[in-house]
Amino acid sequence: MNVAERNQQGEYYVNAKIASVLNLTEADFPQYPETHQVYRIMTDLIEVHSKGFRGVVITALVGKYLNPKYNPLENFYACNPRSLFEGGIWDALTANNIPCGKSDPLNVAKNIQHLNEAWAQGRRPQSAALAAVHFLRLLHKSSAELQERLVSYFFYRLVRYSKSIKDFRIEDSDYAAISRQMLAAKLIAFAAGFPESGIIPQLLIAKMLSALFSSSSIKVEGGDESVFGTNTTSKKPADIWLSTDGKPTILFEVTVKRIDNKRLDDCLDSLRTLGLLHNPVTFVCRLQKDVQQLAVSGGSYRHKGKQFEFVDLGAFIASLSSLLLPEELIGVVEEMRVFISHVNVSIRTKNGWNTIFGKLD
Repeated sequence: MNVAERNQQGEYYVNAKIASVLNLTEADFPQYPETHQVYRIMTDLIEVHSKGFRGVVITALVGKYLNPKYNPLENFYACNPRSLFEGGIWDALTANNIPCGKSDPLNVAKNIQHLNEAWAQGRRPQSAALAAVHFLRLLHKSSAELQERLVSYFFYRLVRYSKSIKDFRIEDSDYAAISRQMLAAKLIAFAAGFPESGIIPQLLIAKMLSALFSSSSIKVEGGDESVFGTNTTSKKPADIWLSTDGKPTILFEVTVKRIDNKRLDDCLDSLRTLGLLHNPVTFVCRLQKDVQQLAVSGGSYRHKGKQFEFVDLGAFIASLSSLLLPEELIGVVEEMRVFISHVNVSIRTKNGWNTIFGKLD
């Protein structure tokens, strides 16, 4: 079969397996109580925010379905995992509200042939990587009947975990009851404390800037929810940028990670490629913590002839909040609350939202 047919078969397989376990309960798997090794393996593999290891296992299962001779432990890449996952598996998972990213297996097993302890070493969380290895080994040495039961149990646990995230209640409050700066303080605490791999602060800043320039000819681009559904190697001017008449003007890099010369080099390479070396670049970050390796003075640092500017994430959010009407800021908060309810947002971040915004005091 050609690539398109193969990917379609992979999508069909995942859809069929999910459908087959939707109405099952723990009573259908009495052989796997909480004390059983398989139960613990599934917990370590599935009930974690890191989606890559689940993606590796699902891709391996599909590869095995398409070619019974395929052995992911010895040659994971033999199934062409990128095409298989991005061209079919991802569609099935997304359609069934299973937390996933566009390139899950590639995020943790890019160019990996052997799935073993050496591969798992240093992965985060390592327990999830080891669980993937142990589960695939168990499958490999099991009879056909036991393999089928194990695969069904894997999809059952995956669906159960996904449902627990989907059903998680996100707190709502009367945000009009507090001042803009009190609301800003909550947004600052949330963005810095629960960044969700950097997605939250980027999305928040993008939404605040969009609200600020909503009646202007200036457009705010980048930093939207498409982080969950897209996978592109094309370079963006920045995390977020302002544009006039379709041309980028001011560029913003929003991060809560360490900024060093390597990060600035990467930025320069991108700017050079896009012909934007003369555009101003501002890093929105935790000013004291994230720039310790740079000699930032007065919110500025010159690197290889390019002047980079730095502003504190909290101060930036507070300033933007003061420029928005109360109803505009409340609208931003509500948009963030809706985003937090997404199945791909971790339970930790959902709990963080409820802790910070559940009580308006």
